[in-house]
Amino acid sequence: MEDYEYKKVDFNNPSFMFTIEDMLKNMIGVPLFYNPYFKTFGLKGNENVLDFGCGGGSSSRALLKFLSRGGNLTAIDASDFWIKKARKRLEKYTNATFMAGDIRNLYIKDNLFDVISIIHVIHDISPEDRKDTVGAICRKLKQGGRIYIREPIKKSHGMPVDEIRALFNDCELREKDYIISKSEYRGIFAISP
Repeated sequence: MEDYEYKKVDFNNPSFMFTIEDMLKNMIGVPLFYNPYFKTFGLKGNENVLDFGCGGGSSSRALLKFLSRGGNLTAIDASDFWIKKARKRLEKYTNATFMAGDIRNLYIKDNLFDVISIIHVIHDISPEDRKDTVGAICRKLKQGGRIYIREPIKKSHGMPVDEIRALFNDCELREKDYIISKSEYRGIFAISP
């Protein structure tokens, strides 16, 4: 794990290229990437969903389309910059709540969410804060709920699969399914019976 590079990113002051990437995610990422991925969640439309590390809201917008039967979405990001962008993009949705800050310090009830989505976020949390942050995330999951996670796993940008698994196993979650490619881990975790 030591040979993986952690690069601190200032998400409140994104680079020009990062903002361009966000625009592309919002325009073409929703139909090509997010919608097909979220279909695999099997949402009924009435769930309470957390989009952890929502960024500018592209993934949140896609999730909201699956929550048309009374479901609610809570979008959290550590960056005020990105939460403001997400809030503006999704202002027409009345079933979305936006929160900026560290999940360890935000007032969110435990056992609240049926589904938690985490896409390329954990590797951007400092290694010394990952265990506590993932612990806080896990406490928000309802009994019978699921956490869907995608993380880059390249040494130059990502984290090791063993660390991802250990973080969620420490919360007494069990890996239900996974796919590992050359560059990404994709897994589903649930509370152990």
